[in-house]
Amino acid sequence: MPERKKFPLGTQDFETLKKNSEFYLDKTPQLHSLLEHSGRYNFLSRPRRFGKSLMLSVLKNLFLGKKELFEGLYIYDYFAFKKYPVLHLSFAGISKSDDLGEYIKYNGKIHIDEKVIKIKDFDYFNIGAILEETSQKAGQPAVVLIDEYDKPILVHLKNFQKAEDVRDFFQGFYAPVKDSDQYIKFFMMTGLTKLMKMSIFSELNHLKDISFVGRYTDLIGYTQNEVEKNFSEEINLIAQQEGKDVQQLLQQIKEEYNGFNFGDKQLYNPWDINNFIENESFGYYWSETGIPSAISAYMQSTAVNIQNIIDKERNNTLSVNEMKLRVQDLQQLQPEVLLFNAGYLTIRYKDEKNHYYLKFPNKEAEQVMLEYFLDLSFGKDYDLDEWKDVSNQITSGIFAENQETIQAGITKLIYRNCAHLPYDWHNKNPEGWLKSMVGVAIRMNNIYYIGENQNIIGRTDLHIPKDDTVYVLEFKVDGNTEEAIKQIEDNYELSYKNSFAEVVKIGINWDRQGKEIEILIE
Repeated sequence: MPERKKFPLGTQDFETLKKNSEFYLDKTPQLHSLLEHSGRYNFLSRPRRFGKSLMLSVLKNLFLGKKELFEGLYIYDYFAFKKYPVLHLSFAGISKSDDLGEYIKYNGKIHIDEKVIKIKDFDYFNIGAILEETSQKAGQPAVVLIDEYDKPILVHLKNFQKAEDVRDFFQGFYAPVKDSDQYIKFFMMTGLTKLMKMSIFSELNHLKDISFVGRYTDLIGYTQNEVEKNFSEEINLIAQQEGKDVQQLLQQIKEEYNGFNFGDKQLYNPWDINNFIENESFGYYWSETGIPSAISAYMQSTAVNIQNIIDKERNNTLSVNEMKLRVQDLQQLQPEVLLFNAGYLTIRYKDEKNHYYLKFPNKEAEQVMLEYFLDLSFGKDYDLDEWKDVSNQITSGIFAENQETIQAGITKLIYRNCAHLPYDWHNKNPEGWLKSMVGVAIRMNNIYYIGENQNIIGRTDLHIPKDDTVYVLEFKVDGNTEEAIKQIEDNYELSYKNSFAEVVKIGINWDRQGKEIEILIE
């Protein structure tokens, strides 16, 4: 049996990690490339729990010259380990009730000559003056590391004026940095998103955004190769325990946790993989706390249509232009970009017009979004297990081509699960509403489907490919199932027969007056 790795679940300090003999997947080749090629001023945006804080801690210890911590790692033989003073400021722990100035004074720390000095211990609250004094004392320029720079603003997304006030505060706080170039050896800042009109970006016009630069895509996060190389023994053991082929297990791991795309590589969130290996079982570890509260509060306060986002994602029509994906304006926040920044959406592809098409990165993110949709739609008045039961009933009925089972499942969905929803929710577009709710129910069962598949003549409502068969669903409200089947036959069946050995046509009609669901399968 392989020696069991000790994972740093919650450890974000590199020195503590090494002293506790906790596992560290060596990212120093990428960090060495960053230090050699990227320039002195850098910004990186990534979702939470992706390793941003640990990366900055690694950089801190590199520049503090603690060579002994890097023995056995790539960079040990390639870095000078010369000692520099380091200003390290993390906003990860801030809450909306904190006084921002006081938080900075007590959490901003200068590491110099084996000492740690808090910003509050200086005679002035001016980052430029602090860097100048620190550099003069050390005889070396300082390294500046700022973690989660945008959290003080994001916690106030629901209160736009307060968010603006925080941004105005930072304009004064960061302004002196532009005149401190001679006192800065290296500058690195991380966050969820790049916010427009932040003085740090306008003042430091040479601050390089490396978030989408190919060579730095895997600066943090695990690649497929890294997972297979570093966890092969553990994965083999788990495969044996579950009675699975190793390749089968790797595919399942990939579907559950892989798929984050910021450039030219697909990435895993390290938190998921570390927890999966540690617990030897699947679980939604990264997303266990759900959508971040600040983003959730903003979406609720602005009545964001999550159902529309889910539908567009499945139809491959969820897109944003490149500039908006890279830079957010507080006055015109796009929910799709916020969800991308938070890790619940990722890049599907980029078209020739510089539009990024987005998708859910993996099953975990998709499941969280579906449950979030239910939270927003039903508040606390829904039973997740009941939704999953309905999902199982509908999907099993589709694959068994059983009219009664599908009928029973959709009837429960409308008249029990959705019974208390306001009438106008489905009255404005009943057919679209029915299709969306059935689609959500199907996706709760991790079933892949495609909505509104467009061909030359028109669009199917929903189709589910499975092996060499495609199940085509057409919805009607106060119509008839024969009409739905005929629409499939006339408009779509021929195009499907070119790709599938069998086409199963399912017509669904909701008779609202009779309160009945009618199903016809051919």
